[in-house]
Amino acid sequence: MKIKMNSFKLFYSLFFDQASSRRFVIGVWIGLAFSIAIILSTIGIMDGFEKALREGLKLSSGEITVQSQAGFYGMNGDILKVLEENPIRNFSQTIQTESFLITEEEAKGVVVRGIDDTFGEVVGLNLNLRDDQVIIGSELAKLYQIKKGDEVVLAFAKGANEFKNMPSLHRFLVHDIVEHGVYQKDLRTVYVHLKQVQDIIGVGDKINLLVLNTTKAAPGIDEHKHIENVIRYLKGQLEGDFIIRPYWREFSSLIEAAQAEKFMISIILQLIVVISVFNVLAFIYFINETKSKELFLFKALGFSKKAISNIWMKFVLLMWIAACLLAMVMVAIFKILLLKLPFLQLPAEIYQLPRLEMIISIEEYLIVFALALVWILIITFFFMRKMKKTSLLEGLRQEFA
Repeated sequence: MKIKMNSFKLFYSLFFDQASSRRFVIGVWIGLAFSIAIILSTIGIMDGFEKALREGLKLSSGEITVQSQAGFYGMNGDILKVLEENPIRNFSQTIQTESFLITEEEAKGVVVRGIDDTFGEVVGLNLNLRDDQVIIGSELAKLYQIKKGDEVVLAFAKGANEFKNMPSLHRFLVHDIVEHGVYQKDLRTVYVHLKQVQDIIGVGDKINLLVLNTTKAAPGIDEHKHIENVIRYLKGQLEGDFIIRPYWREFSSLIEAAQAEKFMISIILQLIVVISVFNVLAFIYFINETKSKELFLFKALGFSKKAISNIWMKFVLLMWIAACLLAMVMVAIFKILLLKLPFLQLPAEIYQLPRLEMIISIEEYLIVFALALVWILIITFFFMRKMKKTSLLEGLRQEFA
């Protein structure tokens, strides 16, 4: 073992004695690490986009929404009995209707949510309201420069009985500004107290939207699969024409597109890793050409081709390990830059999110590292196989050329 280590040190002390060789290997190392980091960053951005979008949607509608095709409905005993049983953790009765927020400049269409104190518990937001108060989305507040304490006017579709075709205008005080993290929700959502909305549109104690959360999924069951199972349970238990949707349904096409793009981009970016691997082999070829005399002497002194190939394989494996470690450092730097640099902010009206963050699981790190190793081993194997065919006589000719 000691002899092998001494041979290993002697081999590298001879072949890395020149500054050009050291610069070459450092460039190859950084290039391989950068290619791995790019793939990890791409996966992390896609995962971060999906996670942020899902969390934002949960903050606006809980995990499941229940609507009736008949419109407004009352919470009878049968519905309450189903909701009080597992697998439902908590729920909130709400009304969702369209309105216009009237400013000095224009009237903008908004979605009004009539909520009570239970809604904030379901979605995880602090939304405490009294009559004549509203909570508006952050993008809506930014668009019209609305601040806490300002007054806004909402126009509802139904007015007094003698003027049913006229809009009903109501003035509200802006109690708070909320941020869901999804552009469309922050741009269009306005929260009003449930009882006041019911009185304005004249539906008594009826609602048209039920927002609920499920119990915790059993170990080993995916959260999304669990929610789909609960939806099937509710469809079997609730009588009537109810439309039951998971929280991601509204943006399901965007989420599916992000998942597909993540897979395709990751496959395409494997080409970068392959090119970086060829750079590693280019370095080995460079050493074999510039140090041909030293290699001949090694072979003449009894250092077999197999032994030299094994040393080069060890070099390649060390290069892979060092590149993986450097790639992790690069990814950490990319994460910070993605959050801090202002020019990396996304156009929220296109991507729905104002800023992205990278989320990479341990499994994804291992998969990317393993794929890079597979490419390295495959390409290096064929390269070393070709090198073994070089005869000692060729080396002798190069020695005395």
